[in-house]
Amino acid sequence: MNELPTELVDHIIDFALYHSGNSKASALNLALVSRTWTPRSRYHLELSLDESRVKYQKLRTFTELCQHPLSTLKFIGALRVSNVGNTRIGLKRSPLDHTAANAWFSRRFHARRGGHILESVFTHVHRLTIDRVGWWTLNDMARNSLNNGFRLVTELDLRHVSFTDFRQFYELICSFPLLERLFLILQQPFPTISEMGQPTNHLNLQLPPNLYCIDITTIDVATLQGISMLTPCSSLRQFHWRSNVFYQMEEECRIIGMFLESARSSLVDLSLTFNVDVLSNNIRIRKPASEVAIQQFKRFHDCVNLANNPSLERLTLDIRPDPYLVLFLQHALHHEQALGVRSLSVPFLENVIFSLNTRILPKGGLTEIDLDAALQHPALANMQRLEFGVHGFFPRQSATDNIAQVLSGLMERRISLVNKDDRAIEVNSP
Repeated sequence: MNELPTELVDHIIDFALYHSGNSKASALNLALVSRTWTPRSRYHLELSLDESRVKYQKLRTFTELCQHPLSTLKFIGALRVSNVGNTRIGLKRSPLDHTAANAWFSRRFHARRGGHILESVFTHVHRLTIDRVGWWTLNDMARNSLNNGFRLVTELDLRHVSFTDFRQFYELICSFPLLERLFLILQQPFPTISEMGQPTNHLNLQLPPNLYCIDITTIDVATLQGISMLTPCSSLRQFHWRSNVFYQMEEECRIIGMFLESARSSLVDLSLTFNVDVLSNNIRIRKPASEVAIQQFKRFHDCVNLANNPSLERLTLDIRPDPYLVLFLQHALHHEQALGVRSLSVPFLENVIFSLNTRILPKGGLTEIDLDAALQHPALANMQRLEFGVHGFFPRQSATDNIAQVLSGLMERRISLVNKDDRAIEVNSP
């Protein structure tokens, strides 16, 4: 084993873990094969540091372990810094008020002698996750540890992170020169969405040139403010948008529309996930859900024009509840110009057909015929491939044939129906 070149060992480990789903058990087993296999195997593991669980006495032991010459922790490829388990936060008015934990964080980011533990030990980190942290609670030393310490990070995940000044958010994103993938779930109690305004001065900083993938989940206006700060993003190739504030669709669509327009021809892959069910929790809305959904989809139509992205090849639509996919296709897409989309993915297409059969939608009288017609929308005239997932409504062996029978009009255009599950089995087979 020791005679193999390091590059070949790395490829063997990467290949083995890719086909095993990057499981922790597999990575640990590969690390035991040989000492030369340990670094790359550790690279596929994630270390989680939660401030409520790593007590100060344990931290001293942890620091000594990290500094040991035989320590393999420095080869960890993914690091998660979180505040998930801190029950003291619940005593505050705001669920993200970490003021009481300010000193706590500083103590855990730095050793007693001022040494920067995280960035000096974990020099191979490529994926960094910050979970449930109020950015204003970190002192300057802690912020510098994150802003300047992890120069090799290519994937950044901010989950329920809160900023009072979004210039600090932009500065954080720009501090990772090799960043390629960004995941955002920001949370901030702004009084009204109208206070956000237009994107502000970007402090003469530039986004990482290789930032090609952004995945956002909107739970309030904070993520939208973050997207405003990232506009324009000319390197964007993949964008996934999950909306959980459907009743605020107008401002949300305006901001996302500007962001997508800034990507122009670089955008290739777009995924949209809308949950119309959130309307049921908004007592201010008295109209039937279907009427409100149509109104919001029309706002999408007015603010988001995918024709501005001529290189868009792949579109994924996950509209919940399932029958609302038909309403989205009817009212959200522009009729004037065919998009460049070659592949359309509807992960829950089976569910849509089932719900239309059982007439789950309270009003509107939609049927399978409406679904067939909606999928032949002029904007999808260039579609050549329709992907779906199997969820048990049809037998796995005959799912493709059953769906083809329902979508007979679409099939006349010689569209290829692809079962994503079968494709996954084919990829993972030896």
